Amino acid sequence: MPVYIRKGPLEIPPGSEKDWANEEQEEDSFLRDPDQSQDCLPQPYRMIVKVVELLIDQAIQIINIRQQDREVEKLKAKIHVLHPTAEIHVSKRVNCIAVGGSYLFVGLSEGLAVYSLTDRDWICGWEANKVEVCTLTVCHVQNQVYFLSTVDDMGIARLFYFSDENLSFLKTFNEPEDISKRTNCTMFQLSQGGEYAGILLEGGGDSCLEVYKLPKEIWFKELESSQGALLALNTSPSDTQSASIPVTTDPKITQPALLMKIRPPKPLTGSIFKSVQEAVQKNEDSSVFGTGQNHLISSHQWDQQDSMFMGMFEKCLRLDLPSTPDKGTSRNAMFHFLQHNKMMHSDSDQMNAAKPNAIIVHWEGYQNHLIYLLGKQTKDKTDGDIKPDVVWPCAAPIKFSAVSSCSSYFAFGLEDETLTVLDLKYSGFPLGVVVLPEGKSIGSLYFLEHITSNGGPLAVPRAQVVVWCTDKSLYLVTAAGGKESSLVLLHDSAGSSDELISAVAPVPSFPTHLLLFYRSGIVKLLDVSERQPVCQFGLPSPYKVAFPWQPVYVLDAMNHCLFLKANENRVSREILIPENSTSSLFAFSFESMVKTQQAAVLPAQSLHWEENCKLLFQMRLQTFSERRAQIAASWSLLRKQASDFTRRNTLSR
Repeated sequence: MPVYIRKGPLEIPPGSEKDWANEEQEEDSFLRDPDQSQDCLPQPYRMIVKVVELLIDQAIQIINIRQQDREVEKLKAKIHVLHPTAEIHVSKRVNCIAVGGSYLFVGLSEGLAVYSLTDRDWICGWEANKVEVCTLTVCHVQNQVYFLSTVDDMGIARLFYFSDENLSFLKTFNEPEDISKRTNCTMFQLSQGGEYAGILLEGGGDSCLEVYKLPKEIWFKELESSQGALLALNTSPSDTQSASIPVTTDPKITQPALLMKIRPPKPLTGSIFKSVQEAVQKNEDSSVFGTGQNHLISSHQWDQQDSMFMGMFEKCLRLDLPSTPDKGTSRNAMFHFLQHNKMMHSDSDQMNAAKPNAIIVHWEGYQNHLIYLLGKQTKDKTDGDIKPDVVWPCAAPIKFSAVSSCSSYFAFGLEDETLTVLDLKYSGFPLGVVVLPEGKSIGSLYFLEHITSNGGPLAVPRAQVVVWCTDKSLYLVTAAGGKESSLVLLHDSAGSSDELISAVAPVPSFPTHLLLFYRSGIVKLLDVSERQPVCQFGLPSPYKVAFPWQPVYVLDAMNHCLFLKANENRVSREILIPENSTSSLFAFSFESMVKTQQAAVLPAQSLHWEENCKLLFQMRLQTFSERRAQIAASWSLLRKQASDFTRRNTLSR
């Protein structure tokens, strides 16, 4: 065992010696762990260490100063301002707008209006007193035929038909006969092509999702034979007479068929079955996961397990846990129409990939995706106890979900802030799973159009999802399978309230761009790849963005245009605005930016295979001289190595 002896004589230091207290502490270091003791460097190495540390500190200060200067330069950099190319004056208050083909559909405080995008003129309208359209979606059916789904401020869902510049009323889905039994529509969504309609109703402490089959082919024939079979009101905006609200459609018009009525899953309770055979017989198809209803656990067993668990781990459980919501009172839901994909097994007559064949639903507070096939006929459409055809269980309750426009990818976020992106079209497997930073909560999801989304089965699946958190921060998730998944911060929530984002919208014309609305009224186009703003949208002097915290806008992918609602900036004495004040819609064109982007890059995945071969052959021709030089250098190197090898063999002999 080694013995550590203090060097030097055991003397009391004289009083003239400085810092003797610190020296005494250093002398007592032999009582510590000897393996952790460090010897001081002798001179002149201690001076060299001090000089190096000083140089490092000065370099860090210079780096921080330069970084701050770069940030200041970025803030001072002038962003290109895009000015409006056209203006549309609306005589009523505009609540929502939508685009379909060459038409602009406007939801007003008293009905609907249709404008032409070519000359910005009013075409037709549907006017009704005390009907304020709050949400409006447009579905392209065929040629110049469109379906319009609207929800007013009273929660009434209506369906309209637009063709040949005529706007016609089709059906009111939840018009109550008794006002005390009224149900409000919280979501009205049409499938791609107008085959099906989903309506989420809530009222009387209950909620349900009604799915309808729209007889669009029959409607085409009926409208062609007689235009008077529908109630069509084409009134000019200057007409002071208002039309009455049509409550029922003409009996000659075929009514939509109710396919199914889906209610929230029942909370798990004690078993009602007396034997295993009875529980198995209740489940008609045992090839899929169930929702957990058919079990043999009694309520007494559950209570006993809870008491045992609390007794064993009472000291370990936290007392400040938030109270879990009662699943029996959950009424909010999200649903999406799905096309044929690898996650479902359907019949051969439903293999048409262009038409939706299923609807996926998830209810608030539950952790199962419920999928219902649309092609089958249910035994009882009004019982509200329809069993799902496919159940996707998740590890935590589901908060939000989204489907890409090409219906190839599906993303959903859980309450544990985990985001999963699935490849529905090709593999049926997850592309990536990303966990958000601590303290972030998923608010909404948006898919970015990627050039390999429609590249066929040989293209590498790759999806980009924009996550808008509840604290108004913005993240970009790239899912390409395996380790290629990434999470990038696009916009932080730190800063003043005016710098917070109030709305986010992907731009179909630019796959890597986002449209951002700020609470201060600023609208910018952000390049996601560079994380830099491309341009800013400027309004004329007397106007500003109407309600920046909830802007009214729409993007026209076909004409590469943005329509934005703006109000005139009134003085303080004119703050009180009439109920039906006029509104202005400004159009911003992206045509010049689209041409520049197309000239800069042309995605090879969108070209025919012959054109791809030509491009590849041209690229090979351009690099022919370089490749020939590389081949000649390789051959000369091989010859030299061969001659050296032959010479060595000759000398060895």
